[in-house]
Order: sequence, then C-alpha cells, then structure tokens
Amino acid sequence: MSASNLFLNIISPEGMITNFSVTSDMSVSTVKTIALKHFYDDDTSKNPINFRLIHTSKFVQLLDDHKITCVEIHENDELMLINIRPKLIYENLSENALKGPSEEVILQVTKNLPTHNPIKYIPSLYYPTDFQYELRKILITLVRASAKIILYTSETQSLYDCLKERLKRKTNINPKDIKTITEMGYSNKKCLKALYLRKSNVTEALEWLTEHQNDPEDDDDFDFMSIEKDCENLEEGDIPSIVDRLLKHYHHCRKMDFKPNFTAMQSLLDMGFEENNIIEALKITENNLVNACEWLLGERKHDLQDLGPELDSDSSIYKAIMNDPHIQFTLTNPNMLLVYLSLLESSSLKERIRESEIKPIMDNIISVYHTEKPTVHIHQFGTLFSM
Repeated sequence: MSASNLFLNIISPEGMITNFSVTSDMSVSTVKTIALKHFYDDDTSKNPINFRLIHTSKFVQLLDDHKITCVEIHENDELMLINIRPKLIYENLSENALKGPSEEVILQVTKNLPTHNPIKYIPSLYYPTDFQYELRKILITLVRASAKIILYTSETQSLYDCLKERLKRKTNINPKDIKTITEMGYSNKKCLKALYLRKSNVTEALEWLTEHQNDPEDDDDFDFMSIEKDCENLEEGDIPSIVDRLLKHYHHCRKMDFKPNFTAMQSLLDMGFEENNIIEALKITENNLVNACEWLLGERKHDLQDLGPELDSDSSIYKAIMNDPHIQFTLTNPNMLLVYLSLLESSSLKERIRESEIKPIMDNIISVYHTEKPTVHIHQFGTLFSM
C-alpha cells in the first residue's frame, strides 16, 4: 500500500504556525525533525529529544517511534511543538541548607545600601471619629429638641425657673473665693476662669490652676463680663433661649479647658502640618480630625468653628434618632432635658452614661447611632467614587 500525503499545521514554541506536507508512513520523530529544521534552521542547540509534539484537539502527546498512520492524524490537523522541561535533580540537602537568610542577616548585609522610596505611613482618610464627640452632638440635638417641645406644656414655667437658676449659678462666683485664690499669687482673670470651669469649687479650681500655671493668658479665651450678661434680658418662659445660653456656656468651657487629642495630633503631624497650627485647628474643631484637616487645608471656614454642633437635620442618624419612639418619649420629660444637660457638662461622660438611672435610654441612643453609622460610611464612599 503506497503512502499518502497529508498537510499538517504545526505551531512552534514561539507561536509561529506553518503548514507542512508529510507522508503517512513517516514517524512522529521525523515530522518533529522537519519542523525543527524549518523553525530553527541549523541551530544545533535545538535537539529533537528536547521537544515533543502535542495533538491540540485531542490533548495527547505523540510518541516519537509511532508512525503517522498509527496515531490517527488527519488532513489539516493541528500539532504543537513544545519544549520538554528538564527534570530537576534534587540534592540531598539538609533542612538548614534549604532555609533562606534570617531577618538579621538581611539587615546586616543591606545596612549600607541607600534607601529608595522609604515607606511612609499615610493616615486613613476615614479616620474613626471620637465617639464622645459624636455623643455630645447627639445630646445637644436632644436638648434643643426637648426645649422646643416642652415650651408648649404645662411644665414650662417650672423648668424655666430651674434652668434660670442653673444659669445664674454659673456666673455667681463668691468674691471671698476670688480673694482666697488671688492672695496666692494668681491673676484675677485666671482665678475667675478656674472658678468658672470648676463650678466655684475652690479645691478643684486650685488643682486646675496648678495644672495650667504655665499657660499663657489669652485675651480672647475668657470674657467673664459677656458671660454675666447672658443672665440678663431673658424673656420669661423662653426655654429655647435659656437652653441656647446654657449650651453657649458649655461650648465656652470646652474651648477654655481644651486638651489636644494625641492620636489626632500625631496623624496631622505625619501629614506635614506645623504643631502650632494643628493645636489651633483641633481646638477650633474640638479634636475632630477630619474637620481639623479640612480647616488646615481650606479657608478657615466659620462653620467648622462651632464646637459640639448638633446633628445635621438631613442626616440619616438624626432621622433615625428622632424617629425612635423611646427617644421621642424622653423629649417630653423636663427631667430628661436636665439629665442631657448634665451629661454634656460632665468631664467623665463615659462613666456617667453607665449610671443605672440613665443607662437604658443611653444604651438605646447608642444602639440607634451604631446601627445607622455604617450606612453613612457607605454613602460617603459612594459619593467619593462617583466624583
């Protein structure tokens, strides 16, 4: 039986494809030699024993000693010529010989190499907000909302009298206490400031003065005369107005008794801002890192200078809190308004919210806040990526 001619498409390892004419009585080894000769000419490094032919549609290797007729190759079939990977010879190495160099060895060998593009810590854009700052915003919101609601109840006058007395106590500093402290060598202004911040408690005022004895006297930091005037010209029964004045005092105290948050300050230092500017920005924004960074980068916006602002009425957190029936019920209770004010003025807010009398409602407020907060972050990222 005479041999017939076949046309085969053979692909080289580099991806070149050529049509070859072969006879059916040729061996696979002969076809492989012809293909190598065509692709690599007389390159002696391309030894046929280092290559194999693969049938691309059947995914099988063609054995060198088989003839074309025996391996069921048909007209225009496609074969691929590929390199045979050399077998790895594993030496009988010990476990220690297979280990890489230790960190100490690497540092020792590379210690004199110049540093290129050193890794620098970049603070996260979405720096976690101090929860106490957020909680104070919620309390301010609840105090103002409660004042507007109680204004139209039968308990308006009794609550007004209580709030007015509270406001007077903040400005009614005993002259004897002032004299006692000034005789110790402190200035009249610093004495008034200490007594005001420590609610006329002489012992606590002296402790505050000891801690802040090296602080400079800032003329814009404390204006006692303006505080005294807040007790004047009050319209009888105007609870929202007197609440606003109490919040103004809280606002003023927070600013005067300011201490920069170490973590926020370090993050801003790492961004390259100057320390004096950082302290000023953190003081203005009440240690809010995001607002402080915006203030340092921007045009010193006045809306960032509101220490402890209330919640944005368009925010989802505000709506979730105001729509909660348990929280709504507290807004009609004058005693709860006084509790919210007391919590705001507390220097140990974390401990106060754990007190048994107010823990249930505070736990509910905190639960609503943390349930809604992730939604706010999702919206922030959605806005960021849509820009």
